[in-house]
This record gives sequence, structure tokens and C-alpha cells, in this order.
Amino acid sequence: MMVLGVPTDVKTFFAKPVRGCAKPIRGSLAAMVLAFLLAPNRRCLRTVAGSVLGHRCHVATISRRLTNPQWKTRDWYTTLCEGLQRTIDRYERQQARGRRRQWIVAIDTTYHATMSEQMENLIVMSRRKDPRRQTTRQHAFLMGLVLTDRGARLPLPRKSYYTKEYCRKHGRRFRTTVQLAADLIRELRVPDDVDVIVVFDSAFDAEVIHRVCRRRSFCAVFPIDPNRVLARTAEQDAAFVSGEKVVAWTRSWSRKEFALVELAMDSEDHVFARRRHADNLRVKKTKRRYAAAARRATVSKLGDCLIVASYKENPKVQLLPGQSAEWWAYHKAPVSYRKEDGRKPARWHGKVLACTDPTATVRQVIQWYEVRWQVELFFRELKSRMQFERYVLMKFEAVERYLDLLLMGLLLLEQQRLRDMQRDGDEVGELWVQARTTDRLRMLEVLCQQWNVQYLKQCLRTPGGTRRVLRELLRRVPCQVA
Repeated sequence: MMVLGVPTDVKTFFAKPVRGCAKPIRGSLAAMVLAFLLAPNRRCLRTVAGSVLGHRCHVATISRRLTNPQWKTRDWYTTLCEGLQRTIDRYERQQARGRRRQWIVAIDTTYHATMSEQMENLIVMSRRKDPRRQTTRQHAFLMGLVLTDRGARLPLPRKSYYTKEYCRKHGRRFRTTVQLAADLIRELRVPDDVDVIVVFDSAFDAEVIHRVCRRRSFCAVFPIDPNRVLARTAEQDAAFVSGEKVVAWTRSWSRKEFALVELAMDSEDHVFARRRHADNLRVKKTKRRYAAAARRATVSKLGDCLIVASYKENPKVQLLPGQSAEWWAYHKAPVSYRKEDGRKPARWHGKVLACTDPTATVRQVIQWYEVRWQVELFFRELKSRMQFERYVLMKFEAVERYLDLLLMGLLLLEQQRLRDMQRDGDEVGELWVQARTTDRLRMLEVLCQQWNVQYLKQCLRTPGGTRRVLRELLRRVPCQVA
């Protein structure tokens, strides 16, 4: 899409973080983020440099900005994120009318694979057991996604994973992904009237994360590690006691303890947090069914928590000869600790969840953990629709700035969503409320087209303005940007 300039709303949104910066930075940040959002599917420096005609630049300028230390993109993003969070908090506080709210924080790590050997800070993944797999190299980023009471998606400032070699070269402190996740939770700012639910997968089932959640009174929901065992006290160490494994213990539960839990768009508690395309805003397409049971238990090094054994139905899976369509057959099967068995398609997929709030219900725990999938959708949209994976940058600092600029663009889309909700209402099922990144980008294109029409209308009032517009269009066509 071709934009003649930067709309006023976009300029205003990006004005605050660069207020004290140099004039070239103040004039180019909004245009550069807008160019990344509106660039075509085959993104390259040439298309990005010519997307906003009123701010045309040479292709080498984009590369220099990404490596310029004066472009403190992470600080700018933190300022934008905190400002937007305060704005959303004021709006949702009015909608809550005195009741306590719930925010869900989903944490996960995303990787970008490359065959390059010259990029900085690459994690080498060996072939391991499969000789057919090639050795790959990857960049890793620890990300957190805050899902508010009315469904706003706020990506927290990213945490980059630095390898030991990169830390020695640049004088940085080495941190594991688990430690980065604990720092992310520790630095999270939430209002006083908000209860926080932290959801993550079993890779983050670690003591340092549980310690931070307990200190901040956050509730954690996660798939329990298969090697965790029951204990008499919370301080009992599994290394010195032969306790029963929690996952194996759930297989001994009776059938009477399980109940069917049915969820759909019109019956779930966190319907705002689940973004859906327009063709999926129907109750029939959002139905899910679980067979679940729960017991309170004391787990070694975890304490008193609620253990939920659940089985989710996948009616699209075709049954093989001899397979049962009933969840009880999967419950009575022996426990398998092989990752390969978990990837096989099955009519019922089992998972044992742990919730550090023993007073929660089965339905609440299932819905909380369901929302964790939103961070996976966020990664897919970031890599595919926002084209994060289409970079070839030698310096890792340039990669970080590129990611920060893309996240700024996602904050702009969330600000536009909030504006639409304030103007047109926030009813469940409305397109501007449930829209995902692709639909929000289409709405941004409409905003830019309206700004183009108003700009042309103003310029075409006089012969001089007409000549100026024609001269700009002829000089700055996309095929001549490099």
C-alpha cells in the first residue's frame, strides 16, 4: 500500500517517547513503524523505504537506523507500553464499576531459525538422534503477553536470550530463559484492583518462577512436570523421598470424579481474550468439550495446589481400528513419558495442570490455561503477518531494534482497537473487538486511505497544489526508491 504521509493519529501516538531526541529521529520513527506495518508480503529494504512517500529514504538508511545506538528502541517501546497500559486501565476501570478484574499473563519463548553462520548470538541446534535433520542456528526471545479484562493484548518489553559466548564478548551477564521469565514477572506493573494469572508451559515449571509468583501473590497455572512427586510438606525434597509421581497418581482417580465441561463463545469467562477472525465469530465453531477432575494436593517444592486432570476432545481426528471414542479409555492407558507419543493424533488429548490457587475451580483452571494459546497465535502473527522472520542482519542489536519496531506497530493496533471500542462499543462478537492482527491491519489501511483522500483533497484546491502532488508522485514511485 502507498501512503502519502503519516496520519495525525499515528504521529501523536509516537510523539511522546522521542520527545527529547534529535529531529531526524522524531521525524522518522512514526514513518518507519508505519512502513513496517504496511509493507507488502515480500518485505525487503526497498519496499520499506518507499512505503511512505512523504518520508522516502534510501535503503541504506534503514540499515543504518537499525545499527545506530541512538535509536534506543527498547526504551521507547517501554514508554509506549506503559502509557497505553495506563490508558487501557482507565477505560477498563470505568467498565468494571468497582469489581475486581483479572489479567492473564502468558509467557513463552520464540525462536528464529537461520542457516547463517555469521550472525551474532546464534544458538546451535545439533542434529541429535535424527541424522536427516540439519544443524540449525537460532535466535531466542523471551516474550510476555498481557491479556486484560477487555481483551487488550499488550506485549511486554522483550527479553533477549544471550549465549555465553556473546555475553563474554560484550560484557553481559548470562541469564537462562527461566531467569529471564522470572525477571519479566518481577518487573510487571499491575493496578491494585487486578488479580494476575500467570500461565506458561512445563518448560518454565521452575522454583525461581514460583518464588516470584508467590512473592507478588500471582496465581500460576501450568502443565505439571511428569517427574514431580507428592510430599507430606511443601519443603520436602523429592531427592530424599520416594513419593508418588503426580501424573501417575491422577490415573488412579475414579470415573465418578470426572465431569464434562463444555465451553463456547457464549459461555466462557474470557471471551474478550480470545481473538478470532470474522468467519469464526459463531458459537458453533467455538465449542470445546473436556472431561476433567481436580484434587488438592501437596507437591514437593511447590506446596499446596490444585491438580487438574483434563482430557480435551478433538472430534476431527479419525479413529483407527480398535481405538475408542471415549475419554475413559485414554485415562486408563499407561502413562507415557515419550515426547513422540504426545504428538500422535488422538480423539482425546490429556494434560495434567497445576494451579497454585487451591480455591480455584476446574472450569476456571481450564479456561485460564486455554488463554495461553493466545501467545502462540501472537508468535505466528509476528513471524508470518508481521514478517519478523524475514531479516538477514549480522548484528544482533539490529535484530533487537527490528523486533522492537514491530512490537511498536502492534501497540499502535491496540491503541486503534481501544479507540474503536470507545467510539462504537465493546460488545462481544463485534469485529473491532475480536479482530486479530490481519483484520486490524486492514482497518489501519482504511485509516491511511482516508488520510490520503483528505490530503489530496486539500492539495487539489489550487493549481500549485496539484502540480506539487503530481511532482511528488512521479518522483517517489515505489520502483524508484533505490
